[in-house]
Amino acid sequence: MTEIVDYSQHFKKFHLGCGTIFIRNYLNIGYWRHLDSDVVYVNPNGVEGTYLLNHDLVQGIPASDNSLEVIYHSHLLEHLSYKEGMEFTINCFKALAPGGIMRVLVPDLELWINNYVNNNTFYFDEYRKALAPEGDLYPTKGSVFMGMLHNHEHKMGYDFETLKWVLERAGFERIRRTLVQDSDLEDIAEVEPYVPIKAMESLCVECYKPLAPPTSPGPL
Repeated sequence: MTEIVDYSQHFKKFHLGCGTIFIRNYLNIGYWRHLDSDVVYVNPNGVEGTYLLNHDLVQGIPASDNSLEVIYHSHLLEHLSYKEGMEFTINCFKALAPGGIMRVLVPDLELWINNYVNNNTFYFDEYRKALAPEGDLYPTKGSVFMGMLHNHEHKMGYDFETLKWVLERAGFERIRRTLVQDSDLEDIAEVEPYVPIKAMESLCVECYKPLAPPTSPGPL
Protein backbone atom coordinates (compact mmCIF):
# COMPACT_ATOMS: atom_id res chain seq x y z
CA MET A 1 0.00 0.00 0.00
CA THR A 2 1.26 3.50 -0.84
CA GLU A 3 2.18 5.52 2.24
CA ILE A 4 -0.03 8.59 2.60
CA VAL A 5 1.75 11.88 3.27
CA ASP A 6 0.40 13.75 6.30
CA TYR A 7 -0.49 17.36 5.42
CA SER A 8 -2.23 18.18 8.71
CA GLN A 9 0.87 19.85 10.16
CA HIS A 10 0.54 22.62 7.57
CA PHE A 11 -3.24 22.73 7.06
CA LYS A 12 -5.98 22.42 9.68
CA LYS A 13 -8.89 22.87 7.28
CA PHE A 14 -9.53 20.36 4.49
CA HIS A 15 -11.89 20.72 1.53
CA LEU A 16 -12.40 17.18 0.26
CA GLY A 17 -13.45 16.44 -3.31
CA CYS A 18 -12.99 20.08 -4.26
CA GLY A 19 -13.40 19.80 -8.03
CA THR A 20 -12.52 23.23 -9.43
CA ILE A 21 -13.64 25.11 -6.30
CA PHE A 22 -10.56 26.23 -4.36
CA ILE A 23 -11.15 27.80 -0.94
CA ARG A 24 -8.51 30.11 0.50
CA ASN A 25 -6.63 28.88 3.56
CA TYR A 26 -7.94 25.33 3.11
CA LEU A 27 -6.13 22.36 1.65
CA ASN A 28 -8.35 21.67 -1.34
CA ILE A 29 -8.11 18.02 -2.32
CA GLY A 30 -9.16 16.70 -5.71
CA TYR A 31 -7.85 14.15 -8.14
CA TRP A 32 -6.97 14.46 -11.82
CA ARG A 33 -5.16 11.61 -13.54
CA HIS A 34 -3.22 13.93 -15.84
CA LEU A 35 -1.60 15.72 -12.87
CA ASP A 36 1.19 14.38 -10.69
CA SER A 37 -0.23 12.59 -7.66
CA ASP A 38 0.28 13.94 -4.14
CA VAL A 39 1.64 17.26 -5.33
CA VAL A 40 0.46 20.56 -3.83
CA TYR A 41 -0.24 23.25 -6.43
CA VAL A 42 -0.08 26.81 -5.07
CA ASN A 43 -2.64 29.36 -6.28
CA PRO A 44 -4.00 26.98 -8.96
CA ASN A 45 -6.74 29.42 -9.94
CA GLY A 46 -4.56 32.51 -9.65
CA VAL A 47 -6.07 33.48 -6.29
CA GLU A 48 -3.53 34.14 -3.56
CA GLY A 49 -3.80 31.75 -0.63
CA THR A 50 -5.32 28.78 -2.47
CA TYR A 51 -3.76 25.32 -2.41
CA LEU A 52 -4.67 22.19 -4.34
CA LEU A 53 -3.47 18.72 -3.43
CA ASN A 54 -3.87 16.22 -6.26
CA HIS A 55 -4.70 13.14 -4.21
CA ASP A 56 -7.02 10.17 -4.65
CA LEU A 57 -9.17 10.06 -1.52
CA VAL A 58 -9.80 6.36 -2.11
CA GLN A 59 -6.31 5.93 -0.67
CA GLY A 60 -7.32 7.77 2.50
CA ILE A 61 -7.43 11.25 3.99
CA PRO A 62 -3.89 12.70 4.15
CA ALA A 63 -4.04 13.77 7.80
CA SER A 64 -3.07 12.22 11.10
CA ASP A 65 -5.78 11.27 13.58
CA ASN A 66 -7.22 14.06 15.76
CA SER A 67 -5.48 16.79 13.76
CA LEU A 68 -7.99 18.84 11.74
CA GLU A 69 -10.22 21.71 12.81
CA VAL A 70 -12.57 21.68 9.81
CA ILE A 71 -13.60 19.22 7.12
CA TYR A 72 -15.84 20.44 4.32
CA HIS A 73 -17.18 18.40 1.45
CA SER A 74 -19.96 19.29 -0.95
CA HIS A 75 -21.65 16.86 -3.35
CA LEU A 76 -18.95 14.26 -2.81
CA LEU A 77 -20.53 11.63 -0.55
CA GLU A 78 -23.17 10.59 -3.08
CA HIS A 79 -20.41 9.49 -5.47
CA LEU A 80 -19.48 6.72 -3.03
CA SER A 81 -21.47 3.56 -2.42
CA TYR A 82 -23.37 3.36 0.86
CA LYS A 83 -20.66 1.28 2.56
CA GLU A 84 -17.86 3.35 1.03
CA GLY A 85 -19.59 6.47 2.33
CA MET A 86 -19.79 5.03 5.84
CA GLU A 87 -16.10 4.14 5.78
CA PHE A 88 -15.21 7.59 4.40
CA THR A 89 -17.24 9.27 7.16
CA ILE A 90 -15.44 7.20 9.80
CA ASN A 91 -12.11 8.34 8.33
CA CYS A 92 -13.27 11.97 8.48
CA PHE A 93 -14.18 11.47 12.14
CA LYS A 94 -10.75 10.04 12.89
CA ALA A 95 -8.95 12.93 11.17
CA LEU A 96 -10.86 15.66 13.03
CA ALA A 97 -9.54 16.91 16.34
CA PRO A 98 -11.92 16.70 19.32
CA GLY A 99 -14.36 19.58 18.95
CA GLY A 100 -13.72 19.78 15.19
CA ILE A 101 -16.56 20.52 12.79
CA MET A 102 -17.57 18.83 9.55
CA ARG A 103 -20.00 20.32 7.04
CA VAL A 104 -21.57 18.06 4.41
CA LEU A 105 -23.70 18.87 1.37
CA VAL A 106 -25.44 16.24 -0.75
CA PRO A 107 -28.44 16.24 -3.08
CA ASP A 108 -31.56 16.05 -0.89
CA LEU A 109 -33.18 12.75 -1.88
CA GLU A 110 -36.36 13.47 0.06
CA LEU A 111 -36.73 16.84 -1.66
CA TRP A 112 -36.24 15.27 -5.08
CA ILE A 113 -38.82 12.57 -4.37
CA ASN A 114 -41.37 15.01 -2.96
CA ASN A 115 -41.03 17.31 -5.96
CA TYR A 116 -41.41 14.34 -8.28
CA VAL A 117 -44.50 12.97 -6.52
CA ASN A 118 -46.09 16.41 -6.19
CA ASN A 119 -45.42 17.27 -9.85
CA ASN A 120 -43.45 20.42 -9.05
CA THR A 121 -42.64 21.41 -12.61
CA PHE A 122 -40.78 24.57 -11.51
CA TYR A 123 -38.19 22.49 -9.63
CA PHE A 124 -37.52 20.24 -12.61
CA ASP A 125 -37.54 23.12 -15.08
CA GLU A 126 -34.87 24.89 -13.03
CA TYR A 127 -32.72 21.79 -12.79
CA ARG A 128 -33.16 21.15 -16.52
CA LYS A 129 -31.43 24.49 -17.14
CA ALA A 130 -28.39 23.12 -15.31
CA LEU A 131 -28.25 20.26 -17.82
CA ALA A 132 -27.62 22.70 -20.68
CA PRO A 133 -26.73 22.41 -23.50
CA GLU A 134 -28.48 19.02 -23.40
CA GLY A 135 -31.56 20.13 -21.49
CA ASP A 136 -33.84 19.23 -24.40
CA LEU A 137 -32.86 15.58 -23.93
CA TYR A 138 -34.58 15.62 -20.52
CA PRO A 139 -38.19 16.63 -21.23
CA THR A 140 -39.81 14.68 -18.37
CA LYS A 141 -39.51 14.67 -14.59
CA GLY A 142 -38.26 11.11 -14.66
CA SER A 143 -35.52 11.87 -17.18
CA VAL A 144 -34.32 14.86 -15.14
CA PHE A 145 -34.37 12.84 -11.91
CA MET A 146 -32.46 9.92 -13.38
CA GLY A 147 -30.16 12.29 -15.26
CA MET A 148 -29.22 13.87 -11.94
CA LEU A 149 -28.35 10.43 -10.59
CA HIS A 150 -26.66 8.67 -13.47
CA ASN A 151 -25.12 11.48 -15.54
CA HIS A 152 -23.06 12.44 -12.51
CA GLU A 153 -22.24 8.85 -11.51
CA HIS A 154 -24.04 9.05 -8.18
CA LYS A 155 -24.00 5.78 -6.24
CA MET A 156 -26.12 6.72 -3.22
CA GLY A 157 -28.92 9.09 -2.22
CA TYR A 158 -29.39 10.64 1.22
CA ASP A 159 -32.28 12.08 3.12
CA PHE A 160 -31.57 13.72 6.47
CA GLU A 161 -32.54 10.65 8.47
CA THR A 162 -30.06 8.44 6.58
CA LEU A 163 -27.20 10.93 6.63
CA LYS A 164 -27.75 11.58 10.34
CA TRP A 165 -27.55 7.84 11.04
CA VAL A 166 -24.29 7.52 9.08
CA LEU A 167 -22.80 10.46 10.99
CA GLU A 168 -23.96 9.15 14.36
CA ARG A 169 -22.56 5.73 13.58
CA ALA A 170 -19.16 7.31 12.94
CA GLY A 171 -19.31 9.06 16.32
CA PHE A 172 -20.43 12.59 15.42
CA GLU A 173 -22.71 14.62 17.68
CA ARG A 174 -24.58 17.96 17.55
CA ILE A 175 -25.83 17.00 14.10
CA ARG A 176 -28.08 19.66 12.64
CA ARG A 177 -29.70 20.38 9.33
CA THR A 178 -28.97 23.84 7.94
CA LEU A 179 -29.40 25.86 4.77
CA VAL A 180 -26.78 26.95 2.26
CA GLN A 181 -24.49 29.51 3.94
CA ASP A 182 -26.15 28.91 7.34
CA SER A 183 -23.18 27.65 9.30
CA ASP A 184 -21.05 27.86 12.41
CA LEU A 185 -18.09 28.43 10.08
CA GLU A 186 -17.12 32.10 10.21
CA ASP A 187 -15.87 32.04 6.62
CA ILE A 188 -18.94 30.27 5.22
CA ALA A 189 -19.65 32.96 2.59
CA GLU A 190 -16.30 32.20 0.98
CA VAL A 191 -16.37 28.47 1.68
CA GLU A 192 -19.81 28.08 0.17
CA PRO A 193 -20.56 30.69 -2.52
CA TYR A 194 -24.25 30.97 -3.25
CA VAL A 195 -25.17 28.95 -6.33
CA PRO A 196 -28.95 28.91 -6.94
CA ILE A 197 -29.21 25.34 -8.24
CA LYS A 198 -27.10 24.01 -5.37
CA ALA A 199 -29.11 25.99 -2.83
CA MET A 200 -32.31 24.58 -4.32
CA GLU A 201 -31.38 20.91 -4.22
CA SER A 202 -28.89 20.49 -1.38
CA LEU A 203 -29.23 18.85 2.00
CA CYS A 204 -26.81 20.73 4.27
CA VAL A 205 -25.68 19.17 7.55
CA GLU A 206 -23.15 20.17 10.18
CA CYS A 207 -21.77 17.99 12.95
CA TYR A 208 -19.01 17.91 15.53
CA LYS A 209 -16.52 15.44 16.91
CA PRO A 210 -17.07 15.22 20.67
CA LEU A 211 -14.51 16.80 22.95
CA ALA A 212 -14.14 13.38 24.56
CA PRO A 213 -14.60 11.25 21.42
CA PRO A 214 -16.14 7.79 21.67
CA THR A 215 -14.54 4.89 19.88
CA SER A 216 -15.41 5.00 16.19
CA PRO A 217 -16.76 1.83 14.55
CA GLY A 218 -14.24 -0.40 12.86
CA PRO A 219 -14.08 -1.07 9.12
CA LEU A 220 -17.18 -2.53 7.47
